[in-house]
Amino acid sequence: MNLRRSVLLKNLMGSLDPRHIGSAPFEIVNFIKELKQFKEAYRGRYPMRLLPVLYERKKESGFDPHYVYQAYWASSEVNRWPPAGLHVDISSHVPFALQLSAFFPLVQLEFRPPHIHVGSFRRVSGDILQLPFRNASLSSMTCLHVVEHLGLGRYGDRLAPDGWRMGLGEIQRVLAPNGNLFLSVPVGCPTLYFNGGYVFRAADIAGELNMLNLVSFAYVDDDGAFVASGNIQATERMSYALGLFHFRKPPYSERNMGAPGQQPNPI
Repeated sequence: MNLRRSVLLKNLMGSLDPRHIGSAPFEIVNFIKELKQFKEAYRGRYPMRLLPVLYERKKESGFDPHYVYQAYWASSEVNRWPPAGLHVDISSHVPFALQLSAFFPLVQLEFRPPHIHVGSFRRVSGDILQLPFRNASLSSMTCLHVVEHLGLGRYGDRLAPDGWRMGLGEIQRVLAPNGNLFLSVPVGCPTLYFNGGYVFRAADIAGELNMLNLVSFAYVDDDGAFVASGNIQATERMSYALGLFHFRKPPYSERNMGAPGQQPNPI
């Protein structure tokens, strides 16, 4: 990683942020002032080079509530319902999947697999609309903040107006009887933002996964607050909340066999 390039890009993005209009002169003047003060006091042996990092003087540290709380929720749930063997993640945020692999052997399926080399973290290239796993073969799965993007071409994937339904159908097909699925999607007043993503009516997700039982539901509300145990109907008037669903497949029956599928990739 090129540190200088990374910081310069960050500064450029910060300068283009409307929230920082008018603050650039202050940032530069303050940097020069503190540089002079520091140099007068510095007695270290390391050579000093200049690399100003701007726009980080904030009253509090910010974070994305969706990604922070979903990682906490999913990690807690997988730990509470540990996989019998491999845990399979479908295209979730890479840092979450990698950290989870520190506790459970994990396979991540990705449209463009990341170049990560850790023994407990395995990569499989594939498409969620045609998962390379056989019917009822996976006992534990996560799929976080993914389904809302399916079929919209945002990431170079193929256009499919029913992509989200196809993806949920594939997840339902490969989940084993008594298997657990931990799923997150944006929920609230139902809207499609092409090609950004869907905001789903939470009940539509539960209705589409009609071969699975909903074990629990949590959510992150419009204000970024985490509700550990919530009611699906409580999210219906929200704008851009995050629904956190734990589904479990009932014991084996003809009803939950799913459609014919491919054999799994060697992992």
